Amino acid sequence: MRFLDRRDFLRQSAGLAGLISSGYFLGEVDAGQAPAAQPNPGGANERLNIAVIGVRSRGIDHIGGLAGRHNCRVTHLCDVDTAVTGAAVARTQKAQGGVAPAVVQDLRRIMDNKEIHAVSIATPNHWHSLAAIWAMQAGKHVYVEKPVSHNVWEGRRLVEASRHYNKICQAGTQIRSNPGIREAIEFVQAGKLGRCTVARGLCYKSRPSIGHVNAAQEPPRTMDYNLWCGPAANRPPQRNHPRNGTVHYDWHWIWEYGNGDLGNQGIHQMDVARWGLNKSELSRSCISLGGRFGYTDDGETPNTQVCVFDYGDSELLFEVRGLPSPN
Repeated sequence: MRFLDRRDFLRQSAGLAGLISSGYFLGEVDAGQAPAAQPNPGGANERLNIAVIGVRSRGIDHIGGLAGRHNCRVTHLCDVDTAVTGAAVARTQKAQGGVAPAVVQDLRRIMDNKEIHAVSIATPNHWHSLAAIWAMQAGKHVYVEKPVSHNVWEGRRLVEASRHYNKICQAGTQIRSNPGIREAIEFVQAGKLGRCTVARGLCYKSRPSIGHVNAAQEPPRTMDYNLWCGPAANRPPQRNHPRNGTVHYDWHWIWEYGNGDLGNQGIHQMDVARWGLNKSELSRSCISLGGRFGYTDDGETPNTQVCVFDYGDSELLFEVRGLPSPN
């Protein structure tokens, strides 16, 4: 199987722009490429081997939902930072009655392994679509965290890959599985509130400053930083938070890797708002305004933002507010 390198990404993505955020993009899926041989678990009653990619935060929750449950075994854990895998191994081993997973640092080794039937992806946003496409090219099914893509363009490539390779690619918008939310949406869509023409979604979540540094910083020595960058440019980190360090978590507020709270927490509430309007397509147009207010730090994405999505017969309004309010 051929993996796209960084030059492929940069060359094939030149001039493309996402509607929600900017960043680097994955290369085109080769529609003529035959899908890899499907790893075969042997039957519905036999064990499924799962690999979890990215285990510092959400990946731990993935382990909890898979390891030792539903006839699954988490056989592999993958993370570019060896400092974060210890707790994940212990959690997996305990859930699986003492059966420990193998640990690898390079996700390409996960794709190469034909004994792995499915992957669960909890990497930073800029890796989501690429890792999922690689997995489907390798014959594996996918669960990928939200947002499924760093931008709209690569999200379309992800959908095309799922259809082309005939693989399941499930997105981590798990609020849709909440029984109460499902009942509420059914109530609205049944017309019991009349015709709804506006949905409003909110992400009000306190986001303090991540601080400011005057020079490029060093990534953790336990991390393969080139692998962490992946399809993004291999630039030294320009941030250093007392809790999160120079790389982890605060990538959410850097355009090249994250989408701010619009694509972090907000995507859950936006998804429900769009669901309530019974819309499954992109809006006809979108207006967004806002900025990073209240402090000057190394973050780039807005902490205050308003978006209006026009569907013609209805509108979706979404707000991000990250600054604290007086009592």
